[in-house]
Amino acid sequence: MSQHPFTAEEIRAIKEGDNGVHQVLQGRFYTDQDIFDLEKEKILTKQWLHVGRWDQAEKPGDYFTVNFLGQSIIIVRNREMGLHALVNVCQHRLAQVVEDGIGNANLFICPYHKWSYNLDGSLRGIALQPIEGFDTKKCSMPTLRVEEWQGFIFINFDDNAEPLGPQLAEIDPLLTKFGVDKFQIQVKNEYEMPWNYKLNLENGYEGYHHLGLHEHFHAVVPGNNTRPYILGENFGSYTMWPTDAMTEEDKVHYHTPFGLPPWLSEYNAEDCSDYFVFIYPTLMMWLTSYQATFFVIGPERVDLNKGGVYQSFAPWAVEHDDFPKALEEWNELTLKINAEDKFGLTMLQKGCSSAKAANSTGILHPLERQMNHWHSWYIDQMTR
Repeated sequence: MSQHPFTAEEIRAIKEGDNGVHQVLQGRFYTDQDIFDLEKEKILTKQWLHVGRWDQAEKPGDYFTVNFLGQSIIIVRNREMGLHALVNVCQHRLAQVVEDGIGNANLFICPYHKWSYNLDGSLRGIALQPIEGFDTKKCSMPTLRVEEWQGFIFINFDDNAEPLGPQLAEIDPLLTKFGVDKFQIQVKNEYEMPWNYKLNLENGYEGYHHLGLHEHFHAVVPGNNTRPYILGENFGSYTMWPTDAMTEEDKVHYHTPFGLPPWLSEYNAEDCSDYFVFIYPTLMMWLTSYQATFFVIGPERVDLNKGGVYQSFAPWAVEHDDFPKALEEWNELTLKINAEDKFGLTMLQKGCSSAKAANSTGILHPLERQMNHWHSWYIDQMTR
C-alpha cells in the first residue's frame, strides 16, 4: 500500500466532526493486512513501544524476552545496571540464541554451535577454533534503542527516533508524585489476544464500556465524573472519580486500602482518583496512588497480538499488613474484568470483520471524547 488508507472525508469526519460529533476509524483499520503492513512502516517501527517494567530485569544479567512483529527481543540488564535490547538471533547461522522467557545470564550462548555473546550483544567467542580473516568486532547481535521512563521499558526500531523522556515531560509530575518508578510487579496474566492491537488501547481509553461489560464494578462506572486529564503530542490521559453509587466510606476504602500514601496528609478524592494514561501506540495503564495495572501489547498480525496484563504496586503498599489479602482480591477482580474485556474485544473484532463494516464507521459518545486525540494522532502518523 503506497498511499495512506484514508479518504479526505474520513479524515475530516474524525478530526473535525459535525456539530461536535466525531466519527471513529472504519472497520477495515482493524482487519486489513495491507493497512497493518503500513502501520508497521509508519508507526510500529518508528515509535517507542512499551515492553515491560524495570523489575523484570532488576539485577545484572537479568533478562526477559518479548515478541514484536514476529521478532524475539531480549531485554537485559548489564553489569553497570544499564539496559540493552537485543534481537534474539545468532549471527553465525541465525538460530535463536535463548528460548523465549526469563532468566539470568553472564553471557548468551547459542545452543546450535555454542557461539557466545556478551550482555551488550557483542561477540564473545567462537567455538572450537577461530575463523581466519573474520573480524569478530564487527559481529554482534542486532540491537534496538531502549529507554526507561518511570520504570517502564520502551524499545524503538528507529535509530533516529527522538528520545522518549522529554516527550513525556507534561505527564511526568503525576507519575513522579505517586512514585511509579519504584512500583513492582506482583501479578502477571499473559495470553494471546485474537484481535487488532489498537482495540486494546481503545478499550482502555474510555470508561463508557463499563456500563456494558463491568457494571458490577461501581467505582469506575463513568458519568459526569469522567474527563480528559492531560493530552500531549504522543500521549493522552483521562480521570474518573467514584460515582454517587458509593458511600463516602466506600470511596475512602477504595482509594486508600493501605492508608494514606506518603505524599498525602489527608484524604482528598480528586488527588486519589483513578487515572488512565496512554503512551501511543502500545502502553496503557490504570493508575491509582498505590498501583498501576498495565498492558504489554505485542502486535503480531492484523488480528493477533501477544502480551498480557500486569499489576504493579507501590513498595509502601506491599509492606502493609493487609496487602496479601488485598492482592488476592485485586487479582480476582482483574481476572474477572479481563474475562469481560476479552469477550467485548472478541465481539468488536468480529463486528469489524463483517464485510459491511469495512467502510462503515461509528461515532464517539461524549464520555469517549478523549479517544479522538488518539485517532487524530494515528491519522497524522499514517498520512506522513
